[in-house]
Amino acid sequence: MADRADTLRFLPLSGAIDVSFLTELGRRKLHEFKLSDAPVEIRGTFAPSNHHEVASPLCVSADAFDSGGAAGVPPSLCVVPGTLINANTLEDFKEWDKAELLRKAAAAIWQDMCSGAALAEPHRLCRFLLLTFADLKTHKYYYWFAFPAFALDPPPRATPPAPLASLLDASQLDALRRGYAALPASAHGRPAFFAVRLSCGSAGEPVQVAEVGPLSRWLEWRGGAGGREQAWIALCDPSPQHAGWPARNLLLAAAAALREASPAAAAGLPSEVRLTLLCFREPVGGGGPPPAAAGEGPREPKSAAASTLYNVTMDVRGLFGGGGGGGGGTAAPPSAVGWEKNSSGRPGARLMDLSAQMDPAATAAAAVDLNIRLMRWRLMPALEPEKVAAQRCLLIGAGTLGCAVARCLLGWGVKAITLVDSGNVSYSNPVRQSLFAHKDCIGGKTKKAPAAAEELRRIFPGAEARGVVMGIPMPGHPVGAAEVDGVRADAEALDELVQQHDIVFLLTDTRESRWLPTLLAAARRKLAVTAALGFDTFLVMRHGLPPPAEEAAALGAGGLPAGYEQAAPAEAAAPPPPPPPRPRLGCYFCSDVVAPANSMTRRTLDQQCTVSRPGLAMVASALAVELAVTVLHHQHGAEADADVPAEAARAATCDESPLGVVPHQIRGALSFFRTDCMLGRAFGKCTACSATVTDAYAARGFDFLLDAFNGGDYLEELTGLAQMHREAEAALEDVGFFEDDEDEAMSE
Repeated sequence: MADRADTLRFLPLSGAIDVSFLTELGRRKLHEFKLSDAPVEIRGTFAPSNHHEVASPLCVSADAFDSGGAAGVPPSLCVVPGTLINANTLEDFKEWDKAELLRKAAAAIWQDMCSGAALAEPHRLCRFLLLTFADLKTHKYYYWFAFPAFALDPPPRATPPAPLASLLDASQLDALRRGYAALPASAHGRPAFFAVRLSCGSAGEPVQVAEVGPLSRWLEWRGGAGGREQAWIALCDPSPQHAGWPARNLLLAAAAALREASPAAAAGLPSEVRLTLLCFREPVGGGGPPPAAAGEGPREPKSAAASTLYNVTMDVRGLFGGGGGGGGGTAAPPSAVGWEKNSSGRPGARLMDLSAQMDPAATAAAAVDLNIRLMRWRLMPALEPEKVAAQRCLLIGAGTLGCAVARCLLGWGVKAITLVDSGNVSYSNPVRQSLFAHKDCIGGKTKKAPAAAEELRRIFPGAEARGVVMGIPMPGHPVGAAEVDGVRADAEALDELVQQHDIVFLLTDTRESRWLPTLLAAARRKLAVTAALGFDTFLVMRHGLPPPAEEAAALGAGGLPAGYEQAAPAEAAAPPPPPPPRPRLGCYFCSDVVAPANSMTRRTLDQQCTVSRPGLAMVASALAVELAVTVLHHQHGAEADADVPAEAARAATCDESPLGVVPHQIRGALSFFRTDCMLGRAFGKCTACSATVTDAYAARGFDFLLDAFNGGDYLEELTGLAQMHREAEAALEDVGFFEDDEDEAMSE
């Protein structure tokens, strides 16, 4: 029993993870580490014990990843360097060679001890490992700390700990504390290890604290002034009563330094080393004094006197190779220990499950973000999910197409979605329109736009969805005098909505209802995407962007390069002009040679309802969203020219967008299960996006719109379509006239 009492025992260091660290680990795993399990340098902190029973743990929080050393760390804390290994799977976490991991970490410490670097840079003595696995889907975090140290055989022996107050009076205790507080902080913060020089004086004189300095001064002070001085090695002890875990490596480093400085080391003689170890602790910050034993009076609150002193004897035979020289003859390191025990008292990992503590809305947002960002790990490193999620999308129409587009946008992480519609939910809607249910049909008074927005928020609480009940003014639908103010308000509100958003999706079920949004998107230079359905055919297209105002002067009508439509022949002597830039892409109306008109009159029942194959809307809606996302990833964004897939495959021009080709139009037919990418250039006489129309809107505003709504041929006259019709008719008449003359001449 006496031998056991003489064995110096160390209280293992415990690790404590703050939730903020796990949050930051999850963020870095998703955004930075991805599939990498390479070691990452981190830091932890601990404080000297200031409680009579509870040890101070090594804490790891969100700032553990900061590379600025001790920057931002409170001066009362000691910084400990560590290494994080984050496994990719739970199986990897369990099967990781933990013995080898610990051996390598301990070998680095051993090398620093034998070379003398540990005394010069004491932070090398106290390190930690943190093996983790972050299950980002379930918000469960597995972790296991290790604090590398060495198992010595025989273990160090020590006299019973002597309270520091039994050797130093109150003034000297205060001098010790002030001396330690005055030590300069290094890049690793408050020194966890230091040295104390004491003056012993003559017999009967009290011991005086002469100096507190860095650990590197210890050898210099040891045995100075003819033996009238002492030198202690000291550590900030996180343990309240026993020697703390960092003392293991400190003692071994001091022994190694003595062996290097001893003549006996050079001769390779066996020896023991004797050291004085100070376990320095802070005054109690709370919890009151320790309880008194039976028969004792009340105990005083713990102060610096709670620090204890050990006279340690270490048998170092066989630990260090013979000869000095900076560790050139070092022996193999002792076996390493240090993996932390779990709550069961056995070496093992711990689990922190944050799912129950997380806000459900925040959990949903993190899960949506997770699925998108995982694409970047292997499949699409160039993906920019932040850019997509930041888009503000305006959906004109909350029907079959609008519901499907909104759901697909949610899948891409888009939160800001505004739906515009004036209709009510009918009983035929829920089976095709995924944002409505049977309850929305009852009574026939539920507006589509607000109901769809509410359902989006229910599906994803992080969605910033809103529904706007608004009619879309249309050409060919005359506006009566009593309706002018209401139509004006709708037009102005729609213009404001277009300006507030980044992408406009045209998803209505009539051609003329797309005219005003097309005009406004062109006037405000917003990316517009149209989806339109037939019975078994569909069209998805993006509208070309008009040139900026500063470039408009160099362009002809409708945004075409000057001379594009009618190029004058160059003189023979003149050098050929450079090829003109490609004209911009057309809009939904650029292929029309007539102005949009009222398509709702004289419709039979099958023409009044959306009659299309049920799966068609899902296909077209998905393509519309994917087209918009692909455009966003193109280096020219909404101004990107169109890729024709066959040409892109030959010229590899699709490299300009990491998601592939960026077509202008996608036309599909379910009857052939076929899609084709087509290209249509801007039409200089377009009734929706030509410069003539956008300039007229900029100059006259609502008055121009009112003329377009009420005048059947106003847009055709304005853009020159009417004149083109007259010229075409005149040309036909001329052709007919000559044919008649020829017939008459031949008959004669």
